[in-house]
Amino acid sequence: MVPQTVPMLVGHRGWPAQFPENTLEGFAAAVAAGARWLECDVQLSADRVPFVCHDASLKRTAGRDLDITATPARELDVISVGEAARFGARFAAARLARLTALADWLTRQPGVTQFVEIKRQSLRHHGMQPVVDAVMTALQPALKQCVVISFDPVCLTPARRQGAARVGWAVEAAGEQIRRSAAELQPDYLFTDEKLFARMRAALPGPWQWIVYHTEDAGRVLELTSQGAYMVETNDIGTLLGDARMHKP
Repeated sequence: MVPQTVPMLVGHRGWPAQFPENTLEGFAAAVAAGARWLECDVQLSADRVPFVCHDASLKRTAGRDLDITATPARELDVISVGEAARFGARFAAARLARLTALADWLTRQPGVTQFVEIKRQSLRHHGMQPVVDAVMTALQPALKQCVVISFDPVCLTPARRQGAARVGWAVEAAGEQIRRSAAELQPDYLFTDEKLFARMRAALPGPWQWIVYHTEDAGRVLELTSQGAYMVETNDIGTLLGDARMHKP
């Protein structure tokens, strides 16, 4: 496979260098800046409602010592995740978004694809099948624009059975069991940390495309792309999309 030269960038949790992560405000800003690939994370509330959030705890983004998996949805709906520690009161109106709200927004964004990561904390707390059921139900209106991903490959097979046309597995190691699992699952994408990419790609050859997370450095994006990364995730997608080096043929 000949390495591509023009990088394809993914808005990791939206545009968190400039906006609160995993918020509708951040995703909308990323798309307005030209992003066509986005990534988000999903945790389930105590009553199994999927919310767009990376951590099970809301301490970092909301300043609230609450565990999403132990909190009912009605209480989560009113919580600001404006990351006051980083942005002050600028995004005080940003609310923790239900996955259904993100899916509804996505239907109005033609040409935009969302990677939706099912988090391990919720899988452990609620069990695999209830989480997959809730996520896939929430994504139905925008399912054609979504790729379901996870660090736990076990949840990706039932996601496929329930209509996920594309899936991605985030890998952190490359032993024999990982190779066998990848060969069996045949994911469309493998994700890995940028520090691990060269080693992981060499150890896990296959038909999948590699997506590397994450860097805010244009030079590093170009380097990863030249090494075979299909896409590169970034926290500063608007800035990188505006960098002339990202558009050279």
